[in-house]
Amino acid sequence: MIKAFIKNAPRLIIINGTIGLLPIILCMILSEFIRDTIAIYISSAAGVLLSFIIYFLMGFSGSLVLLSAYTILLLLLGGATFIPFTAGFPNDMLPFYAEIGTIIFASVILYEKRRIKKLFLRKDSTHYDVNLMQSIDLGAIYSRLIQILCIPHFIIASLFIIFGSPLSKTANLVLLHILPPAILIIAIIISQIGLTMIHSLSNSIEKYPILNEKGDVIDKKYSFETYFYKNHFINPVIRIAVISNGMLFLSRRPENVCFNPYKIDLPMECYLLYEENLEEGVSRTMKEFFPDNAELEPRFSLKYRFKNAETNRLIYLYILYIEDDSLLSSPRFHDGKLWTFQQIETNLGKNYFGECFENEYEQLKDAALIIEEYKETK
Repeated sequence: MIKAFIKNAPRLIIINGTIGLLPIILCMILSEFIRDTIAIYISSAAGVLLSFIIYFLMGFSGSLVLLSAYTILLLLLGGATFIPFTAGFPNDMLPFYAEIGTIIFASVILYEKRRIKKLFLRKDSTHYDVNLMQSIDLGAIYSRLIQILCIPHFIIASLFIIFGSPLSKTANLVLLHILPPAILIIAIIISQIGLTMIHSLSNSIEKYPILNEKGDVIDKKYSFETYFYKNHFINPVIRIAVISNGMLFLSRRPENVCFNPYKIDLPMECYLLYEENLEEGVSRTMKEFFPDNAELEPRFSLKYRFKNAETNRLIYLYILYIEDDSLLSSPRFHDGKLWTFQQIETNLGKNYFGECFENEYEQLKDAALIIEEYKETK
């Protein structure tokens, strides 16, 4: 997890929505050393500058949503200092009052999320920027964390102010000056740890590419999501048919596959992984089934689109010819066996074989005949 954080630290920090709290934290800390008004002006300028930097680097993101919100809060506080009767904060309590403003803005983002989204919809349509809508959702999640951490402190500090006034020097320092920025810093740390853990976990889960109609990669999905989206997206799939001595090697499909469980089919099948090319996918599949036979090399035969109610695939069919059929006795092939073409044709169209295999049968039969004819001419 530490290595993953070091490698991806810059991006993980930028997408951490709670870094939007940095201008508020800066304001709280500066107010301990300089006049409150000057601290607000400096923090407001820092918030505006950081907002532009985040937008330039990441576009709309969860961090930009909170950063913009709390920069607006500081700008409002800065504007209020120009009103005579609001200038200055009683008893130098700016950190505490800034925390109250933080809670209020977090609550607005969290509970008025739908209205905020509507503000960015076009007046003449229902079209919207997907990234912006997702960023607002993320901003709401981070706002919940801010509430969870800040509200208990606000309640405790308020009770002390109401029932323990005047506060001792120590209580005043800890409750109203040290804890407000400390709690916001803790929120950033918690979010960063969570993001790092999620990123590390996501790297260990297989991701499948999503294709458009032309076969170009346009997105990715986690492997566990295939069960839920079924045929809504196109996935690339590699299938390798094994031919030995004029026969096809087939086995029963596992019960946990997304479609055609228990049907007789080609045993060597896999999804192409995200950012993996065909050569790498074929090599990975071969190593899984033939780990000690690196010299075996399947040949590309056919590419076609297959779609039914359970799946939507762009299939790359390869053919592997094996002379020594003892290689097929591996436990990786379960209950597989060699089938003659006569045996296969007796059962075609009887809901016995997998749908993909029946689509590929004529191609595989022709390939087997060509291989046998070539052997005879040698």
